Amino acid sequence: MKKLILIFGIALLIANCQKKENDIPEKLLGNDYKLFENTPVKNLALAVQREDILKITEEAQKNRHFINYQEKTYGNTLLMLAINNNDYRSVDALLKIGADPNIHDHYRGGTAVIFAAENDDPKYLRSVLEYHGDPNAIENIPYKEDDKIRQTALLAAISTLDTGSLKKVKLLIRAGAHLNYHSYGHTNLPLSEAIMLDRLDVALYLLQNDADFNLMLYKTINGEKIYILKALRKCIIDLQSEQYKNKLEVIKFLKGKGLDYNKEPIPDYILVKIKKKYPDSWEEFASKY
Repeated sequence: MKKLILIFGIALLIANCQKKENDIPEKLLGNDYKLFENTPVKNLALAVQREDILKITEEAQKNRHFINYQEKTYGNTLLMLAINNNDYRSVDALLKIGADPNIHDHYRGGTAVIFAAENDDPKYLRSVLEYHGDPNAIENIPYKEDDKIRQTALLAAISTLDTGSLKKVKLLIRAGAHLNYHSYGHTNLPLSEAIMLDRLDVALYLLQNDADFNLMLYKTINGEKIYILKALRKCIIDLQSEQYKNKLEVIKFLKGKGLDYNKEPIPDYILVKIKKKYPDSWEEFASKY
């Protein structure tokens, strides 16, 4: 009888612990340390949030499994949260004591490498790659009817306003990222992503490192296949910008490979956009862009 009571008590305690963790409000965002509030690693989470390196080491020594513990709502690890919250000292400390940068979360199947690639500061990506992060990381949750796009670390590194994009792309390519990987309808070609986001500096670097410029970059909603010259014609970039200088270098590179940008006609709908954007100088712009 006493044995049954003891077993029942233990089961109740476990159920109560699980309930507490599941009671975390759903409104919490994925980068909120409170996601770990009712978990066995709450003290470690607090240390990570405070960037208390000594406490991080102390808590991790209590149980090695704490380092890679995943909270139940999104499946984030503390390494992921430290990256998303720009807590670099904690990122460094966690990696040194064995945090795994290749664990996938439960939300989109992202990894710490992908999160680091999204961070504006390249040092986060540099660190996770140094600790065996996979440069070819890709979101791995199953496709759904209304959710078929999957991000790679290389795509995550390419962003319109991110000044660190080129540095991060270089880090990934040097670490072995497949710069021609794509899956039409699911994962964009990196060269396509760079051109669509007007990151011609990134496009140039990819081309200089053997990106396949003969591949179809993408399809329009109407099913039109877009290759690199037409994709470049769609790039309406200010003629005084650094990205325009990079576009000229891309054009020069392609001409050396037998692809002449100047022979690619300007699509009518692009000409309409140019006229609207530069009503007083559209002819000059169209002849140079």
